[in-house]
Amino acid sequence: MSELLSAESERVLAMAADEAVGLGQDFTGTEHILLGLVACDDAVAAPLLAKHGIVASEIRAQVAGAGGVGHDPSEGTQSLTARAKQVLTLAAKEAEGLGDDAVEPEHLLLGIIRQATGVAALLLRDMGADLAELREEVLEAREAREEAFGTTVRRGVFDGDAGSLDGDATAESFGSTDGTDEASLGPAREVVPPLCPGCGQRLSEVLATASIVPAGSTVSGRRRSFGNVTVIFCGACGHTLSANR
Repeated sequence: MSELLSAESERVLAMAADEAVGLGQDFTGTEHILLGLVACDDAVAAPLLAKHGIVASEIRAQVAGAGGVGHDPSEGTQSLTARAKQVLTLAAKEAEGLGDDAVEPEHLLLGIIRQATGVAALLLRDMGADLAELREEVLEAREAREEAFGTTVRRGVFDGDAGSLDGDATAESFGSTDGTDEASLGPAREVVPPLCPGCGQRLSEVLATASIVPAGSTVSGRRRSFGNVTVIFCGACGHTLSANR
C-alpha cells in the first residue's frame, strides 16, 4: 500500500502519527488522518477543510472530550486502526477510479468520506460538513486545479466495494471500472449513486423502512386514528428521507 502513496500523503500519515502521540494514543485512527490533512499544505484537501471550518484545535478538543487522550506512548508505536486501513484502501480505489497514479491527500479525504462510519467522518458531520457535498467539492477542486495546468480530469466509476480491511490493496484489487475500453467511452462523466444526505453512505446499502401508528387525537370523546405511517430512513445514521401514509 505504501508504494501507492505520494510524498504529500506520506507526510499526512507521518503528521497523523505525531498527532496520535500528542494525544497520548498508541494507534493512528481516521481522526488522526483528518488532523494530518488539516495540517498539510496541498492544493485541494486542506483548503476545503479550512473553508468548512474544520480546524485542528476543534478536532483535538472533540477527541479529548470523548475520552480519547490516554498514556504517553513512545514514538513509532502507532499502528493503523481497521477503519484507518480501510480509508487508505478506499483512497487507493478513488485514485484508481480517477485515473491517478498515486494516492494524494485529496484521495485520503475522499476515502474518509466514503468510509463514512469512522471517527473522522463523524467529526466532519459534527462540525457541519455535508459529506456528499464535500465529495463534490473535492472533485470540482481537482478539476479546477487540473484545468489550470491544461490536463484532462477523469471522474471515477466505482463498484461500491469497500475493499479489504488489511490495507494491502493493489491496483489489481481495485475493480473500480467496468472493463470497457476507456478510449471508446468518449468524455468522462461521473456516476454517483444516491447517497444519504446525513452520512453520505449509499442508499442502496443502508435504506430502511418502519411502520408506525400515530397516537391520533380525541374528538367528542372518541379517539381518531390516522392510520399507519411508513417512514423511509437511513439505517446507518437515522436520517429520515420520507414519511407516507
